[in-house]
Amino acid sequence: MDDYKYKMIQLMHLYLSGAITDEEKQELQQWLDASLKNKALFDRVKNNRHFGSKYKAFKSINHDAAFERFEKRVGVKSHVRYSWLKYAAIFLLPLSLGVFLLLNTTKTEIEVPIMAKIVPGEAKATLVLADGQFVNLQKDSVWDITVSPGASATSSRQGIDYSKVNVKEKSVRYNTLKTPRGGEFNITLSDGSVVHLNSATELKYPVVFDEEKREVHVSGEAYFEVKKEEKRPFYVVVDGMRIRVYGTSFNVNTQREGVVQTVLVEGRVGIMAEGMDEECRMSPSQLAEYNKERSLIEVKEVDVESYVAWKDGFFVFEDESLEQIMNTLSLWYDVDVFYVNPQLKGLHFTGHMRRYDQIDNILKAIGSAVGVTFSVKDRSIWVSK
Repeated sequence: MDDYKYKMIQLMHLYLSGAITDEEKQELQQWLDASLKNKALFDRVKNNRHFGSKYKAFKSINHDAAFERFEKRVGVKSHVRYSWLKYAAIFLLPLSLGVFLLLNTTKTEIEVPIMAKIVPGEAKATLVLADGQFVNLQKDSVWDITVSPGASATSSRQGIDYSKVNVKEKSVRYNTLKTPRGGEFNITLSDGSVVHLNSATELKYPVVFDEEKREVHVSGEAYFEVKKEEKRPFYVVVDGMRIRVYGTSFNVNTQREGVVQTVLVEGRVGIMAEGMDEECRMSPSQLAEYNKERSLIEVKEVDVESYVAWKDGFFVFEDESLEQIMNTLSLWYDVDVFYVNPQLKGLHFTGHMRRYDQIDNILKAIGSAVGVTFSVKDRSIWVSK
């Protein structure tokens, strides 16, 4: 699609959201008057029920309060308030609808969707049994799996469940659950605790916990909902540190370079890292960031939503660097990202997006807000100015 057509789509949504200038309104009107097809397209966008729900959501936002939060975070001045509102409108309203309609009203132009092979992640994982056998798990897998001699776990749409596994032997056998890039999976451990695994994550755990402690090993990103047991503590071992859990919900992420992040949603956890003499205790709504090189833990208050929204099907980016955003997208959509200019990595973006949306919608929203262009070929994304 050429730049002019894309601009007309933006102007349509700015008009319907009430964020259009007089000059832009005049330009849109000239385009509508130029062709009956253009007017018909505008009417289809305006009357679409999906657009109506998005428009109501946009109008219900307290834009002044939202902008004040944005202004404090990034240090912009009040004269850019209008520009910010325009980007909010373009981001929230379904720009992809206009793109689709415009492409389908011009039969003489055919544009091949360059992202046909890039789809959101889904429930899939590989289970590695104690004897080294591999079992592929999919979102529609419903079956019993022999995970230890004489013991079976159940795989279903909700994940794999070990809570009814009964093993009489005294030796502890370990299984490992691995999600690939573009995958996610849930597991219920033998004690009833639930772990949500994000993309490119590995969890090693006993088929059945022993009587003294419950201990698992994780690499990647996982959200834990741990059953409370006074006499049998729960430990998560990860990259040079151990988290002691006191019946709680929290997120662990090792996918950021050089650090391990632990975010506590509710309950209590204590963290011990290599070289530490005392346990670092956390309270809800706190982030503990362990610097592996310095063997140092820093704790601060945070809004936990941006760290745990992934398990509920959302991306929440709060003043996030473009580099970190693209790292997140590369894991979920299983793509590789390259930068024409490395300085683009330092640009920042704030926005909420659905995790199961097509990646082209997400890239257009980010590109419009921060002023970059994304070019896609096969499974590679190139970022340029």
